[in-house]
Amino acid sequence: MHAPQDVQVFLNNALKPTHQLAELECDGPLPEAIRDMPEQVSGHFLALDAAAAHDIEVASKRVMILNPTQVLYTFTFDSQSMTFSARKR
Repeated sequence: MHAPQDVQVFLNNALKPTHQLAELECDGPLPEAIRDMPEQVSGHFLALDAAAAHDIEVASKRVMILNPTQVLYTFTFDSQSMTFSARKR
């Protein structure tokens, strides 16, 4: 796990993201070049309140941006463990 970071979460085609704190499970820091971003990333949300967890869980479309590269990731969410698994779009 790495230091917590701010991720942008877009639900159901929202134009503005909500910002959530998450820890990523990866071998090193995320790259700064779009072409070097990993195909899949997993991790867990920190301090996610019940309302936000519910909103993510029931959303029909979930997208996140992990860093300034603005690469979009579609993700699945497990509300019991607050974990996510994201795949590059």
